[in-house]
Amino acid sequence: LLCFVVLCVAVSARTKNPTMFGLAIGSCITCGVNAIGAVSGGALNPAVAVGIATGHRFGDGSLGAAAIFGLTELVAAGAAAGVFGFTHAVDKQSDKLESAA
Repeated sequence: LLCFVVLCVAVSARTKNPTMFGLAIGSCITCGVNAIGAVSGGALNPAVAVGIATGHRFGDGSLGAAAIFGLTELVAAGAAAGVFGFTHAVDKQSDKLESAA
């Protein structure tokens, strides 16, 4: 969800909103941390999740769980990019028209 929101409010020429993108991204992060905080400690970044797991590995943690978590986030980011590409095809068309001109 975070990837999709960032792509929509900060990247897309059609849906870009420079006055509200901070609020939209911040709200998405707040909701995400509250939703997955008990599972991952609020890590929305695979690198952070691996760092936390590595630190816990020296105690009693598992790197396998971090690998699965990171892979899941990467797959979800790919899905978000795919949905963005499908729903914002207008941006691709306008890019082609601008480059042709």
